[in-house]
Amino acid sequence: QPVVTVHTVKSGGSEVRVKGFGSVKAKRSVDLVPQVSGEVMEKSPDFEPGGACTEGQVLLSIDNTDYALAAARSKADVAQMEFNLARAEEEAQVARSEWEGMRVSGDKTKPSSLVLHEPQLKLAIANLDAANAALRQAQVNLERCTITAPFDGRVLSAEADAGQYLRAGNPVGSIYATDIAEVTVSVPDDDLGWISIESAGCPETPQTEVDVFADFAGARHKWSGRAVRLGGAVDNRSRLVPVVVEISNPYEMNGNRPPLMEGMFVEVVFRATPKKDALVIPRSALRPNSFVWVITDENKVTLRKVTVARAGLDEVVITDGLVPGENVCTSNLQYVTEGMPVRVEGQPQTKNSKAGAE
Repeated sequence: QPVVTVHTVKSGGSEVRVKGFGSVKAKRSVDLVPQVSGEVMEKSPDFEPGGACTEGQVLLSIDNTDYALAAARSKADVAQMEFNLARAEEEAQVARSEWEGMRVSGDKTKPSSLVLHEPQLKLAIANLDAANAALRQAQVNLERCTITAPFDGRVLSAEADAGQYLRAGNPVGSIYATDIAEVTVSVPDDDLGWISIESAGCPETPQTEVDVFADFAGARHKWSGRAVRLGGAVDNRSRLVPVVVEISNPYEMNGNRPPLMEGMFVEVVFRATPKKDALVIPRSALRPNSFVWVITDENKVTLRKVTVARAGLDEVVITDGLVPGENVCTSNLQYVTEGMPVRVEGQPQTKNSKAGAE
């Protein structure tokens, strides 16, 4: 009698695990581009690759002499235009008074707008608006002489230093946010049924728990994540569906766990709970054509066909064909027939089996 190993089927099987791999990428990443030209007067010591920065922190300061002078000239222009407007209003009032004094009683003739200085008044108002706009532009250019961090993050690249002349529109570095990281995992279409996407809006379906593992500095570390959305398109070659997983606060150190790094290769495990009537057995217990070898209480083999809901690398989800408490064979035998007697590993050898062996 061949010796076999068995697995006892249990109700409420273990979790279904869908595995995938991907690279860590920050959800938000921006290039730092100066909007004005000028010489770099001061550079923050944190503006280096790998440096940490906070929202609003000044990373680079550009020489603002020309822009400060332009703002002062704009203020003088505004004062001049305000004076011209006041004079135009006074002249318009005087012109209307003179017209009223010269008009003969009963004369219904209306004066032209030019006589009443209305065009001159409109021109003075327009000139004042233009001067205020020029002043605002000068003040904005003056504010743009400092390049600040738009969010809490880390510097990915820095290509500027003190004394360097920067031109508007040319990138000088890039930073990425440290609040949320993303991993895009490609999974087969059949496995999507076991993954609950947050953006799908299915309140009745429990959210799939996601674990992210990475080997770093000689140890294996774990982060928690969540599946938030599907990718933009299915891969044309592999026909796999991209699933985007978000990891909150991945760059914070937690005990001995180091922070994640941009571009790190990680393993993503989606942990789904099967239906109540589903059973989970080892993959080694599944035979070709969806058969399993059930070991009866008399230690005999019964060939039984089952309904497979999902066949993974390590586990198989069965929805029909097995009941809890039955034993399925996980050993590989060269020849198997219906009712063939076997001996379960760990059980003592019976007298009948000894005689048969003799």
